[in-house]
Amino acid sequence: MATSERSRRYTLSCLVDPYRDGWTLRAFLSHRFRYHPPAIWDERLEEGAVRVNGTRAGGERVVAVGDRVSYSLVHAEPEVDFRYTTLHEDDDCLAVCKSGNLPVHAGGRYIKNTLIAHLRESHGLELRLAHRLDRETSGIVLLAKTRAAAVHFEREFHSGRVVKKYQAVLRGLLPHEATVDAPIGRAPLDDPDPPRWRVMDLPVGKASRTVFRRLVTAETDQGPCTLALAIPESGRTNQIRIHAAHIGHPILGDKMHAVSIELVRAYFRDGETPELLAAAGAHRHLLHAAELSIAHPRDGRLLELQAPLPGDFELSWTALKAPSFEKDDVP
Repeated sequence: MATSERSRRYTLSCLVDPYRDGWTLRAFLSHRFRYHPPAIWDERLEEGAVRVNGTRAGGERVVAVGDRVSYSLVHAEPEVDFRYTTLHEDDDCLAVCKSGNLPVHAGGRYIKNTLIAHLRESHGLELRLAHRLDRETSGIVLLAKTRAAAVHFEREFHSGRVVKKYQAVLRGLLPHEATVDAPIGRAPLDDPDPPRWRVMDLPVGKASRTVFRRLVTAETDQGPCTLALAIPESGRTNQIRIHAAHIGHPILGDKMHAVSIELVRAYFRDGETPELLAAAGAHRHLLHAAELSIAHPRDGRLLELQAPLPGDFELSWTALKAPSFEKDDVP
Protein backbone atom coordinates (compact mmCIF):
# COMPACT_ATOMS: atom_id res chain seq x y z
CA MET A 1 0.00 0.00 0.00
CA ALA A 2 1.46 3.34 -1.04
CA THR A 3 1.09 6.40 1.12
CA SER A 4 2.06 10.06 1.00
CA GLU A 5 1.96 12.97 3.41
CA ARG A 6 1.03 16.59 3.01
CA SER A 7 3.69 19.21 3.50
CA ARG A 8 4.58 19.72 7.15
CA ARG A 9 7.36 21.36 9.14
CA TYR A 10 10.16 19.17 10.44
CA THR A 11 13.14 19.89 12.64
CA LEU A 12 15.99 17.54 11.80
CA SER A 13 19.32 17.12 13.56
CA CYS A 14 22.52 15.10 13.50
CA LEU A 15 25.86 14.97 15.30
CA VAL A 16 29.13 16.00 13.70
CA ASP A 17 31.23 12.89 13.07
CA PRO A 18 35.04 12.62 13.31
CA TYR A 19 35.39 12.63 9.51
CA ARG A 20 34.00 16.18 9.28
CA ASP A 21 35.57 17.56 12.46
CA GLY A 22 36.88 21.10 11.91
CA TRP A 23 34.86 21.78 8.75
CA THR A 24 32.86 24.95 8.24
CA LEU A 25 29.14 24.58 8.77
CA ARG A 26 28.52 25.30 5.08
CA ALA A 27 30.92 22.53 4.00
CA PHE A 28 29.47 20.13 6.58
CA LEU A 29 25.89 20.66 5.40
CA SER A 30 26.78 20.45 1.70
CA HIS A 31 28.68 17.19 2.18
CA ARG A 32 26.51 15.52 4.83
CA PHE A 33 23.25 16.26 2.98
CA ARG A 34 24.19 16.04 -0.69
CA TYR A 35 20.59 15.67 -1.82
CA HIS A 36 20.28 19.47 -1.32
CA PRO A 37 22.57 21.63 -3.50
CA PRO A 38 24.92 24.13 -1.78
CA ALA A 39 22.73 27.04 -2.92
CA ILE A 40 19.84 25.70 -0.84
CA TRP A 41 22.05 25.53 2.24
CA ASP A 42 23.22 29.09 1.60
CA GLU A 43 19.56 30.19 1.63
CA ARG A 44 18.80 28.31 4.86
CA LEU A 45 21.90 29.70 6.55
CA GLU A 46 20.91 33.21 5.49
CA GLU A 47 17.39 32.67 6.84
CA GLY A 48 18.74 31.50 10.19
CA ALA A 49 17.15 28.06 9.81
CA VAL A 50 20.35 26.22 10.86
CA ARG A 51 21.54 25.95 14.45
CA VAL A 52 24.56 24.42 16.16
CA ASN A 53 23.95 23.22 19.70
CA GLY A 54 20.73 25.19 19.75
CA THR A 55 22.26 28.49 18.64
CA ARG A 56 21.78 30.11 15.23
CA ALA A 57 25.01 29.79 13.24
CA GLY A 58 26.46 31.14 10.01
CA GLY A 59 28.10 29.24 7.21
CA GLU A 60 31.66 30.00 8.32
CA ARG A 61 31.12 28.57 11.80
CA VAL A 62 33.60 25.73 12.42
CA VAL A 63 31.98 22.57 13.77
CA ALA A 64 33.56 19.96 16.03
CA VAL A 65 32.94 16.29 16.81
CA GLY A 66 29.80 15.93 18.89
CA ASP A 67 28.22 19.24 17.88
CA ARG A 68 24.51 18.89 17.16
CA VAL A 69 23.52 20.54 13.90
CA SER A 70 19.79 21.09 13.37
CA TYR A 71 17.62 22.77 10.79
CA SER A 72 13.93 23.27 10.06
CA LEU A 73 12.16 22.80 6.77
CA VAL A 74 8.72 22.39 5.24
CA HIS A 75 8.66 19.13 3.36
CA ALA A 76 6.33 16.70 1.58
CA GLU A 77 7.65 13.14 1.43
CA PRO A 78 7.40 11.01 -1.72
CA GLU A 79 5.10 8.03 -1.78
CA VAL A 80 6.36 4.68 -0.51
CA ASP A 81 5.08 1.12 -0.49
CA PHE A 82 4.60 0.12 3.15
CA ARG A 83 3.90 -3.52 2.34
CA TYR A 84 5.95 -6.06 4.26
CA THR A 85 5.56 -9.61 5.53
CA THR A 86 6.77 -10.94 8.86
CA LEU A 87 9.28 -13.77 8.43
CA HIS A 88 10.17 -14.35 12.09
CA GLU A 89 9.37 -12.81 15.46
CA ASP A 90 10.27 -13.67 19.05
CA ASP A 91 11.09 -11.78 22.25
CA ASP A 92 14.53 -10.73 20.95
CA CYS A 93 14.13 -9.94 17.27
CA LEU A 94 11.87 -9.30 14.32
CA ALA A 95 12.56 -10.13 10.67
CA VAL A 96 10.45 -8.82 7.81
CA CYS A 97 10.51 -8.90 4.03
CA LYS A 98 10.02 -5.37 2.73
CA SER A 99 8.86 -4.06 -0.63
CA GLY A 100 11.10 -2.50 -3.28
CA ASN A 101 9.98 1.07 -2.58
CA LEU A 102 10.45 1.54 1.15
CA PRO A 103 13.39 3.23 2.92
CA VAL A 104 14.41 1.38 6.07
CA HIS A 105 15.42 4.57 7.89
CA ALA A 106 15.26 8.36 7.52
CA GLY A 107 17.50 9.95 4.92
CA GLY A 108 17.33 12.13 1.84
CA ARG A 109 13.74 12.98 0.99
CA TYR A 110 12.37 10.48 3.52
CA ILE A 111 11.72 11.38 7.15
CA LYS A 112 8.65 9.54 8.47
CA ASN A 113 7.79 7.33 5.50
CA THR A 114 10.26 4.62 6.56
CA LEU A 115 10.13 0.99 7.63
CA ILE A 116 11.59 1.62 11.09
CA ALA A 117 9.19 4.48 11.85
CA HIS A 118 6.26 2.35 10.72
CA LEU A 119 7.31 -0.71 12.74
CA ARG A 120 7.99 1.30 15.89
CA GLU A 121 4.36 2.34 15.92
CA SER A 122 3.36 -1.29 16.51
CA HIS A 123 6.46 -2.70 18.22
CA GLY A 124 7.72 0.19 20.35
CA LEU A 125 10.55 2.68 20.21
CA GLU A 126 13.14 0.15 21.41
CA LEU A 127 13.07 -1.55 18.00
CA ARG A 128 16.42 -1.09 16.21
CA LEU A 129 17.71 -1.97 12.77
CA ALA A 130 20.39 -4.66 12.77
CA HIS A 131 21.45 -3.75 9.21
CA ARG A 132 20.22 -1.71 6.26
CA LEU A 133 18.91 -2.13 2.73
CA ASP A 134 18.54 0.50 0.02
CA ARG A 135 15.03 1.82 -0.53
CA GLU A 136 14.70 -0.04 -3.85
CA THR A 137 16.19 -3.31 -2.59
CA SER A 138 13.44 -5.69 -1.53
CA GLY A 139 13.82 -8.52 0.93
CA ILE A 140 14.98 -9.39 4.44
CA VAL A 141 15.43 -6.75 7.13
CA LEU A 142 16.42 -7.91 10.62
CA LEU A 143 15.59 -5.80 13.69
CA ALA A 144 16.47 -6.10 17.38
CA LYS A 145 13.83 -5.72 20.06
CA THR A 146 16.26 -5.20 22.93
CA ARG A 147 19.56 -3.43 23.47
CA ALA A 148 21.28 -6.76 24.18
CA ALA A 149 20.05 -8.18 20.89
CA ALA A 150 21.18 -5.05 19.04
CA VAL A 151 24.69 -5.36 20.50
CA HIS A 152 24.79 -9.06 19.58
CA PHE A 153 23.70 -8.45 15.98
CA GLU A 154 26.19 -5.60 15.57
CA ARG A 155 28.97 -7.93 16.73
CA GLU A 156 27.87 -10.67 14.33
CA PHE A 157 27.71 -8.37 11.31
CA HIS A 158 31.02 -6.73 12.18
CA SER A 159 32.74 -10.11 12.54
CA GLY A 160 31.66 -11.23 9.06
CA ARG A 161 29.91 -14.32 10.41
CA VAL A 162 26.55 -13.38 8.88
CA VAL A 163 25.75 -15.10 5.56
CA LYS A 164 23.70 -13.02 3.12
CA LYS A 165 22.48 -14.06 -0.32
CA TYR A 166 20.80 -11.80 -2.86
CA GLN A 167 19.20 -12.30 -6.24
CA ALA A 168 19.78 -9.73 -8.95
CA VAL A 169 19.10 -9.22 -12.64
CA LEU A 170 22.36 -8.13 -14.28
CA ARG A 171 22.93 -6.70 -17.72
CA GLY A 172 24.93 -8.95 -20.01
CA LEU A 173 25.87 -12.61 -19.89
CA LEU A 174 27.67 -13.30 -16.62
CA PRO A 175 30.22 -16.14 -16.55
CA HIS A 176 29.21 -19.12 -14.43
CA GLU A 177 30.89 -17.47 -11.43
CA ALA A 178 32.68 -14.18 -10.92
CA THR A 179 34.48 -13.02 -7.78
CA VAL A 180 35.02 -9.29 -7.40
CA ASP A 181 37.78 -7.98 -5.12
CA ALA A 182 37.60 -4.20 -5.36
CA PRO A 183 37.88 -1.64 -2.52
CA ILE A 184 34.91 0.64 -1.92
CA GLY A 185 35.13 4.10 -0.41
CA ARG A 186 33.54 7.51 -0.13
CA ALA A 187 34.10 9.94 -2.98
CA PRO A 188 36.45 12.81 -2.06
CA LEU A 189 34.90 16.09 -0.93
CA ASP A 190 36.10 17.99 -4.00
CA ASP A 191 34.57 15.46 -6.40
CA PRO A 192 31.34 17.06 -7.67
CA ASP A 193 29.95 13.92 -9.27
CA PRO A 194 27.70 11.34 -7.62
CA PRO A 195 27.53 8.53 -6.64
CA ARG A 196 28.79 9.09 -3.13
CA TRP A 197 30.27 5.56 -2.80
CA ARG A 198 32.34 3.88 -5.50
CA VAL A 199 35.33 1.64 -6.19
CA MET A 200 38.42 3.47 -4.92
CA ASP A 201 42.15 2.81 -4.77
CA LEU A 202 43.55 1.51 -1.51
CA PRO A 203 44.03 2.84 1.15
CA VAL A 204 41.11 5.23 0.44
CA GLY A 205 38.72 2.36 -0.17
CA LYS A 206 37.99 -0.51 2.19
CA ALA A 207 38.59 -4.09 1.09
CA SER A 208 35.39 -5.50 -0.39
CA ARG A 209 34.56 -8.87 -1.94
CA THR A 210 31.44 -10.17 -3.71
CA VAL A 211 30.79 -13.52 -5.37
CA PHE A 212 28.32 -13.63 -8.28
CA ARG A 213 26.91 -16.95 -9.52
CA ARG A 214 24.88 -17.28 -12.69
CA LEU A 215 21.42 -18.82 -12.33
CA VAL A 216 19.61 -18.07 -15.62
CA THR A 217 20.56 -16.16 -18.78
CA ALA A 218 18.17 -14.83 -21.38
CA GLU A 219 17.91 -12.60 -24.42
CA THR A 220 15.57 -9.74 -23.51
CA ASP A 221 14.30 -6.42 -24.84
CA GLN A 222 17.12 -4.86 -22.81
CA GLY A 223 19.72 -7.11 -24.42
CA PRO A 224 21.19 -10.23 -22.81
CA CYS A 225 20.55 -10.42 -19.05
CA THR A 226 21.51 -12.77 -16.24
CA LEU A 227 19.57 -13.71 -13.15
CA ALA A 228 22.36 -14.11 -10.60
CA LEU A 229 22.99 -15.01 -7.00
CA ALA A 230 25.13 -12.37 -5.25
CA ILE A 231 26.96 -13.19 -2.02
CA PRO A 232 28.67 -10.20 -0.37
CA GLU A 233 31.57 -11.34 1.82
CA SER A 234 31.95 -7.84 3.27
CA GLY A 235 29.33 -5.24 4.12
CA ARG A 236 30.13 -1.97 2.33
CA THR A 237 27.55 0.62 1.32
CA ASN A 238 25.98 -0.25 -2.06
CA GLN A 239 28.52 -3.06 -2.40
CA ILE A 240 26.63 -5.42 -4.72
CA ARG A 241 25.50 -2.60 -7.00
CA ILE A 242 28.98 -1.08 -7.18
CA HIS A 243 30.74 -4.40 -7.80
CA ALA A 244 28.22 -5.49 -10.45
CA ALA A 245 28.77 -2.26 -12.37
CA HIS A 246 32.54 -2.51 -11.84
CA ILE A 247 32.73 -5.79 -13.79
CA GLY A 248 30.49 -4.48 -16.57
CA HIS A 249 27.26 -6.15 -15.46
CA PRO A 250 25.27 -3.43 -13.68
CA ILE A 251 22.00 -4.31 -12.01
CA LEU A 252 19.03 -3.65 -14.25
CA GLY A 253 17.12 -0.61 -13.01
CA ASP A 254 20.05 0.89 -11.08
CA LYS A 255 19.74 4.67 -11.42
CA MET A 256 23.15 5.37 -9.94
CA HIS A 257 25.54 2.80 -11.42
CA ALA A 258 23.91 1.64 -14.66
CA VAL A 259 23.35 4.94 -16.49
CA SER A 260 25.48 7.82 -17.74
CA ILE A 261 26.89 10.38 -15.30
CA GLU A 262 24.75 13.02 -17.01
CA LEU A 263 21.59 11.10 -16.10
CA VAL A 264 22.86 10.57 -12.55
CA ARG A 265 23.33 14.34 -12.17
CA ALA A 266 19.83 14.86 -13.57
CA TYR A 267 18.47 12.30 -11.09
CA PHE A 268 19.81 14.36 -8.18
CA ARG A 269 18.38 17.50 -9.75
CA ASP A 270 15.05 16.36 -11.20
CA GLY A 271 14.32 12.97 -9.64
CA GLU A 272 13.03 10.06 -11.71
CA THR A 273 12.31 11.04 -15.31
CA PRO A 274 11.09 8.93 -18.27
CA GLU A 275 14.56 9.22 -19.81
CA LEU A 276 16.23 7.94 -16.66
CA LEU A 277 13.84 5.01 -16.25
CA ALA A 278 14.24 4.06 -19.90
CA ALA A 279 18.03 4.06 -19.57
CA ALA A 280 17.95 2.14 -16.29
CA GLY A 281 15.71 -0.53 -17.83
CA ALA A 282 13.36 -1.20 -14.89
CA HIS A 283 11.16 0.73 -12.45
CA ARG A 284 13.60 -0.07 -9.60
CA HIS A 285 16.92 -1.82 -9.34
CA LEU A 286 16.21 -5.54 -9.46
CA LEU A 287 18.02 -6.62 -6.30
CA HIS A 288 16.41 -8.78 -3.62
CA ALA A 289 17.78 -9.84 -0.22
CA ALA A 290 16.71 -13.48 -0.38
CA GLU A 291 18.52 -15.26 2.47
CA LEU A 292 20.17 -14.36 5.77
CA SER A 293 21.75 -16.64 8.37
CA ILE A 294 22.85 -15.33 11.76
CA ALA A 295 23.36 -16.61 15.32
CA HIS A 296 20.34 -15.92 17.52
CA PRO A 297 21.06 -13.50 20.41
CA ARG A 298 19.33 -15.69 23.01
CA ASP A 299 21.09 -19.04 22.65
CA GLY A 300 23.35 -18.83 19.59
CA ARG A 301 21.27 -21.19 17.46
CA LEU A 302 21.39 -20.45 13.75
CA LEU A 303 18.51 -18.24 12.62
CA GLU A 304 17.96 -18.95 8.92
CA LEU A 305 15.68 -16.54 7.08
CA GLN A 306 14.37 -16.78 3.52
CA ALA A 307 12.27 -14.29 1.58
CA PRO A 308 10.52 -15.24 -1.67
CA LEU A 309 10.92 -13.00 -4.69
CA PRO A 310 8.31 -10.23 -4.68
CA GLY A 311 5.75 -9.95 -7.45
CA ASP A 312 7.19 -6.82 -9.04
CA PHE A 313 10.61 -8.49 -9.40
CA GLU A 314 9.17 -11.55 -11.14
CA LEU A 315 6.87 -9.41 -13.30
CA SER A 316 9.81 -7.26 -14.37
CA TRP A 317 11.79 -10.34 -15.35
CA THR A 318 8.81 -11.78 -17.22
CA ALA A 319 8.17 -8.46 -18.97
CA LEU A 320 11.70 -8.64 -20.37
CA LYS A 321 10.51 -11.75 -22.25
CA ALA A 322 12.86 -13.91 -20.20
CA PRO A 323 12.01 -17.47 -19.18
CA SER A 324 10.23 -17.97 -15.89
CA PHE A 325 12.14 -19.26 -12.89
CA GLU A 326 11.39 -20.71 -9.50
CA LYS A 327 12.88 -19.96 -6.08
CA ASP A 328 13.80 -23.65 -5.80
CA ASP A 329 16.31 -23.17 -8.62
CA VAL A 330 18.56 -21.22 -6.24
CA PRO A 331 21.25 -23.40 -4.63
